[in-house]
Amino acid sequence: MPAIQAPAPARVRPLGPGALSYGDALARQRRIAADVAAGGDEVVLLLEHEPIYTLGRRGRAPAQAAPDAPLPAPVAESDRGGLITFHGPGQAVMYPILRLRERGIRIGEWVWMLEASAIACAARFGVAARRSERGRGAWVGERKLASLGVRVERGVSTHGIALNASTDLAWFDPIEPCGLAGVRMTSLSAETGRPCSAREAGEAMADALLALLDERLDERPDERPGERGT
Repeated sequence: MPAIQAPAPARVRPLGPGALSYGDALARQRRIAADVAAGGDEVVLLLEHEPIYTLGRRGRAPAQAAPDAPLPAPVAESDRGGLITFHGPGQAVMYPILRLRERGIRIGEWVWMLEASAIACAARFGVAARRSERGRGAWVGERKLASLGVRVERGVSTHGIALNASTDLAWFDPIEPCGLAGVRMTSLSAETGRPCSAREAGEAMADALLALLDERLDERPDERPGERGT
């Protein structure tokens, strides 16, 4: 039998300079995903968003700390998993658009890999992050550093993970991030006391993800049904 050919490495594509609107980034993801599904090059997008609150498929109404108060940025519905979160400048967003089915990666392993990428990124900045039973993402103690929400259609992944590098954390105050009442958000800058570049954080996450894709861990974690974003 002929040997199975390994997938070609995904290309890392930083978008910018500057923050992108959520609608523009979503349209780009969909165009690239259609091309990837048809056999085109897999891509890992790195970007920052203009300020916006997004609602995943699990929640179509904002979970706000003060429900009657208007949010200070627009709200957009998204086709990713998870609940409400904030995106904005200073946040490293990574959207890997990969043929997961072709790579033999199930959704549970994919979520695990995204979390591992954020944890490895934090370590590069001297921050000890971890997973938490409280919710998906990357955490520093009881503070949430990175949130994720994914979509897989026709075996191709879209959306991904957002890590706060130097994000103004006050944007999270009016909401219950990821539907978690009382959760405190944090950032690399808040944890280290020094400026941390979103671009450098995004590149560190992408490096970690590409390394994991190359290694493909011998033991894959069990899938947790229904936990595809927070």
